[in-house]
Amino acid sequence: MSDPLPTARYLPRTNEPLRVAVRRMRWFRAAFAEYVDEMGKTLGCEFDVDTAKLGVVFVRWLEAIRYHRPREAALRRDFFDFAASLMMRELVVNMPVRASNKPKASAPEAAAFWPEGYVCTMFSLSVHAAVVEQEFHARPELSQTLEETSFWWTYRENAMEDPRTAAGFFQLMLGHVPNWTMPDFFQPKASARLT
Repeated sequence: MSDPLPTARYLPRTNEPLRVAVRRMRWFRAAFAEYVDEMGKTLGCEFDVDTAKLGVVFVRWLEAIRYHRPREAALRRDFFDFAASLMMRELVVNMPVRASNKPKASAPEAAAFWPEGYVCTMFSLSVHAAVVEQEFHARPELSQTLEETSFWWTYRENAMEDPRTAAGFFQLMLGHVPNWTMPDFFQPKASARLT
């Protein structure tokens, strides 16, 4: 698939590990604003960021990851995937960004269909990829479903109906099989439990 993750290029520099920086409101706000601005230029779309809503997203996300954080070091990698899915859930549910015009014709179909959701999703995937690269020296492989408009239609519809499903869709994007009964509850993969 084409590479939709411009990771470090769109994220502010920090002297801290990204896993720490992303849990600081100042960095999170700056990262989101910069990412939205750059994506707006790429997509030919004007976006407005609601900083109050973004603050709510950040606080709710931090509360959620603190609640779910496992104690076992062996579960760390699985939890990084899960924490990013909670970030996306909060962004999509609270939607702190609004498009004031349609993206240009050359923008990906998903961006044309749902520009706000596309930017929030790509931000979450980009932060996740940058953290995973830094912490585990690996680049996540993304599912081909990201290029399917039908996937985005289903994702948007389900996330609006039941916000918990947004976390499950993030897992799908990473190529994982989500637990649709409790998609926003941390359950490590079987392989992690065996080690």
